[in-house]
Amino acid sequence: MPSKAPYLIDTTLRDGEQAAGVVFALSEKLQIARELDALGLPELEVGIPAMGASERAHIRMIAASGLQCKILTWGRATVEDLRAAMGSGADGFHFSLPASELHQRIWKKDAAWVFKTMESISRIAADHFEYFTIGAQDASRADSEFLKLFMHAAQSFGAKRIRYADTTGRLNPIQTYQIIQSLRTCADIEIEFHGHNDLGMATANSVTALQAGADSASVTVNGLGERAGNAPLEEVATALLCAAQIDLGLDISRLASLSDLVAKASNRRLKWDKPVTGKGSFTHESGIHCSGQMQDSASYEVLSPEAIGHKRPPHVIGRHSSCRALIEAASQMGWTLLQSQAEQLLPRIRETATQLGRALNEDELSHFFKRSI
Repeated sequence: MPSKAPYLIDTTLRDGEQAAGVVFALSEKLQIARELDALGLPELEVGIPAMGASERAHIRMIAASGLQCKILTWGRATVEDLRAAMGSGADGFHFSLPASELHQRIWKKDAAWVFKTMESISRIAADHFEYFTIGAQDASRADSEFLKLFMHAAQSFGAKRIRYADTTGRLNPIQTYQIIQSLRTCADIEIEFHGHNDLGMATANSVTALQAGADSASVTVNGLGERAGNAPLEEVATALLCAAQIDLGLDISRLASLSDLVAKASNRRLKWDKPVTGKGSFTHESGIHCSGQMQDSASYEVLSPEAIGHKRPPHVIGRHSSCRALIEAASQMGWTLLQSQAEQLLPRIRETATQLGRALNEDELSHFFKRSI
């Protein structure tokens, strides 16, 4: 197991911005970085210096903005990418190497090249950065013995940690636990889990990896990233807290506003019922749920909307509503509805909702209340 508490590394401004069609303005990058820092994240991966002068200027601005967290940049395993990062003002440098035979073949490399290149880039990085980290690209399809050699080599060359990348999001939580637990026993270097969400398991895999002994996991706000995206910061953080009893010390009351900020900047609207930060993720309609919520919000919620910075939404009134929920909704709208009135009104409201194919809005409910009270 890790010798210290696990932590998250946010890569919204690097891997998140690699999502097809997403471009952040400098002002948006700075605002996102400040919010991530205020949330309490210890490290942000913020860009790719080799992309050009404007990217390096953006990274320098972020690095010089007085944040408490460490700033990391990403590069290929080339001297050119490393030198591009040297003038970025970042604290650390991450470079990626192909770990699977498939990726080595695609890039016309082999295992010998991987270790030779790891050594040469590590020597330069160690002289110019506070720390450096090494990525095992496509690690989830790599040979297990090769990965152990990869870890030992990275440790011997002075890397702070290795990044185990589930590049295609192919792992399931059981596989993730077994792999990380096995790797944890073979070297002392820190292990970072980097999960993609192609099969919808990035959150579960990231949580499981930390439970199995990984030191950190890299995430993005809203799961923003290439293809189906990355592990969502807000989901991983709250799942660790509520389902694994691992408190990262983050100010989760900032999650809702951070999620909205990134959704707007990326022009990627949040799914209404997206876990944790979706507007509808705390909304109830069915009678039994609403009744339970009015007695104790924990009856049907593992996490309250207030905890992550959302206002509690009113109960939805529609086909599945109860008299109690109807009376409560009327009260919130300034009407006093008696039990007998609610009993007479509810069948008509259910019928109307069925005809409309949706719940009723406030204007429609007010019309019913006016006629009944």
